[in-house]
Amino acid sequence: MPIIWRYLLKQYIKVFFLCLLSFIFILLITRLDEIAHFAALGSEGWIILWFILHQIPYLLPVAIPISCLISAIILMQRLSQSHEMTAFRACGLSLREVLAPLLIASFFIAALNFYIVSELATQSHLQTGLTKMELRTINPLLLLHNKHLMRLRGIFSDTLGQSRTGEYAGDSILAIPDKHNSSIHLILAKNLQASPVTFQGSQMTLISPTHGNHLPRHDALLVENIGEMKTSIKDFAQLLQKKVWTLNNDHLRLALLRARIQDLNKEKNLRGHSDNDRVGLDLVSRNLNRSYAELIRRFSISLAAFTFTLMGASFGMSISRNHHNRGLFYVIGLAALYIVAFFFAKGAEHQLVLSTLFYLLPQLIIILAALNMLSRLSKGIE
Repeated sequence: MPIIWRYLLKQYIKVFFLCLLSFIFILLITRLDEIAHFAALGSEGWIILWFILHQIPYLLPVAIPISCLISAIILMQRLSQSHEMTAFRACGLSLREVLAPLLIASFFIAALNFYIVSELATQSHLQTGLTKMELRTINPLLLLHNKHLMRLRGIFSDTLGQSRTGEYAGDSILAIPDKHNSSIHLILAKNLQASPVTFQGSQMTLISPTHGNHLPRHDALLVENIGEMKTSIKDFAQLLQKKVWTLNNDHLRLALLRARIQDLNKEKNLRGHSDNDRVGLDLVSRNLNRSYAELIRRFSISLAAFTFTLMGASFGMSISRNHHNRGLFYVIGLAALYIVAFFFAKGAEHQLVLSTLFYLLPQLIIILAALNMLSRLSKGIE
């Protein structure tokens, strides 16, 4: 490897890792609310640490392209201000030869980013979701004490008496909506206690509506008084939770995502031969479009490591005597264009053509703008 390559790569990678660690720390701070909710489930300290560490693979695909951009800009600005770039050009090196090590390194970083977003991030997202569900199943009293989580499930709960999170609750009120109609079921309990295996209640009252779908609505209620109640933790937790686990596309590794696409294609072909199932065919088509869009999303966010490096290197370079930051405004504008288009594409994943356009067109614009800037710089025009 040439000495100049080693010098440039050393400076680029050093700033890259420094920016990467900084962005991981910043993005973890933005997820403190989710970490606090996880800690409120009563998990042990090492499980909370495990949960925090599993957030990192989910943050890396976002932090890596931004770190590539910043490191490329800082390196090119330093080479320009110290006149090292002028010395390189005076030695007969072209811009292509100077940028080659950075672009090659960014290509390998993009490949690594694709592996992270397709394998590590999907698994960490899946494992954290399963762990939260298991913790809520282990002790339903943790759910009763967490009013925010209960409201997310459409359940009202309150404890008027003495209580201790995860162990017991006195004078509890629990209102659970009926899944089949607009009525609610009311549970009053003098005392609730949870052990590792069982869930116990004493002096309980259950108030439920008795009307059926074929009867007119009226105030007929069924009141049931229970002196002592004992059930397994798992059974009672299912009452509180809407335990419907949906395996989304961002939970699937690349091989599993491809398998889902193949299954959806087969199902679409089968439904296409039937003229009586247009609704089902439309649903399968939307799911298939989302799966293809997820694949393109992973490719787009991985390619961003390369395109952002190219953008930072081209617009961070300066050949004029008077230093200015005009290139930074172009960088901010192009990066903002990519981010806005990325979120638009995420919201339009059921429309494959539109989402593909939003995912890939900003990348093409960035590449063309960077190549145009490099062409101008090679001719001495800034």
